[in-house]
Amino acid sequence: MITNTLLAWPFASLMAGLVVASLLLRLLRVRALHVGVPLAIVVVLASVLPMPWGLGMWVRSYLGEFSLTMGTLALLFMHQRLGGRAQIDAGQLRALCWAVTLTALWFYPMSLGASYLDPYSLGFGDWRFSLVLLALGLLAWQRGAYGLCLLLVSAQLGFGLRVMPSDNLWDYLIDPWLLCWCAGWLVRDAVLRRRAASVASAYDSVNNSRLPSSPT
Repeated sequence: MITNTLLAWPFASLMAGLVVASLLLRLLRVRALHVGVPLAIVVVLASVLPMPWGLGMWVRSYLGEFSLTMGTLALLFMHQRLGGRAQIDAGQLRALCWAVTLTALWFYPMSLGASYLDPYSLGFGDWRFSLVLLALGLLAWQRGAYGLCLLLVSAQLGFGLRVMPSDNLWDYLIDPWLLCWCAGWLVRDAVLRRRAASVASAYDSVNNSRLPSSPT
C-alpha cells in the first residue's frame, strides 16, 4: 500500500540524497568542514528536486527506496566524518549490524513465501510489533546507546507521520541496501579485529624474545 501524503515522495528523495552525500564524502575522503558541508548541502538539495531534475528520484528509480534508518545513519556518519562526536560507537554499531543482518535473513525469505508466516503483515500497525520496538528502544536508552534509540524512535515517528511512500513500518526500519552495508561492515570489522589481534600477538612475541633469560 502506497502513502500519498504531501511529504512522502520528497522525504524519500531526501533519504536517497543523504545516502549519496554520505557515500561521496567517504569515497572522496572529505573531512574538512568547509568542503564537506557545502558538498552535502548541494547533493541533498539536488536530490529533492522533482523529476526530471531531481537526483533522488533517479537514484530511487534504479536502486529502490532507502529506509529511514539508512538515511538517519547516513546523516550520523556525515556528522561524525566532518568532525562531530560519534553518536554510535563501534560496539553499538556492531550490535546494530548483527541485528539488521539476522533480522533481514529471517524477514525477507519469510515475506517472500518461504513459510506461511508473513512478518511483513506485522508492519501494518500491529501493536505487538510496536511494543517490541518500544522495549528495544528503552533498553538502548537505559544502556546509554542513544544513537540506536534514535534510530528506533525516528523510524516509528516517521511511520506514525507517514513521511515516506509506504504504510508498512518494516520499510522505515530496513531495506536491502542497509542489509548489504551491515553485512559488509561486519566482514570489514572481523578482518580489522583479526589483523589487530595478529599485530598484538607479534608485538608480544617480540617483547618476550627481548626479555633476559632467568639464570639457571
